[in-house]
Amino acid sequence: MLKYEIEKLFYIDKDYSGIRKLQKDSSNFWSFSILGKIELYTGNIKKAYNYFNKAKLIYGCCYCNFLMGKIDEAKTLLNLIRESSSAAKWLIFLINILEDNYSEIPTYFQIRNFYEQDLNMLFKYNKTDYIKKIISENKYLEHFNKEVYKYSGRVLLNNNQLELAEKFLQKSLDIFYKDPETHFMLGEIYEREKRLFNAKKSYELANEVNGGYFPAKKKLKVLKTN
Repeated sequence: MLKYEIEKLFYIDKDYSGIRKLQKDSSNFWSFSILGKIELYTGNIKKAYNYFNKAKLIYGCCYCNFLMGKIDEAKTLLNLIRESSSAAKWLIFLINILEDNYSEIPTYFQIRNFYEQDLNMLFKYNKTDYIKKIISENKYLEHFNKEVYKYSGRVLLNNNQLELAEKFLQKSLDIFYKDPETHFMLGEIYEREKRLFNAKKSYELANEVNGGYFPAKKKLKVLKTN
């Protein structure tokens, strides 16, 4: 099977078991890389590390060390690749934040590209202390990307932390009131909590501030029929 077909199974179909079967006898670096990602996303962190090590992917090994709490090992390897990898620079920044070290400064694009996926991964691996520390620094991160409250709110919503998600999304609205997605996510929180009046109002606002927002229209139609 061609590489792009495997990538379709991974990124679109998410057929991880199928890829495992197809790649089980492969011994090239790319196969080890894709298998490492599968193990990472399915919670098998030690297997992921082994595959990334076989693939000679330094960043993958760093990331696994980070998730396993092996911070010193992660930092040692990250310093080898920091100048050639934006993801590595971002991970160094995250580690520094955990250690109350503010010597590194993130970029707008690093926060946009990596913040949510890393926070979601920390939820997957139950790194509660890391999560609390990182989201507590949103006021600092706001200086570099004002959408960070929205990013935190979305991750918290996706991980069923509804009370905290509402808090961060409301803060985001203080900055970007006309963002329809933020109103919509608040509506989802209220709907899950059976606060249907508030949900309807948030969906209506999502629709109004955008001059028509299809996901909100769809939700309002469902609420009207129930």
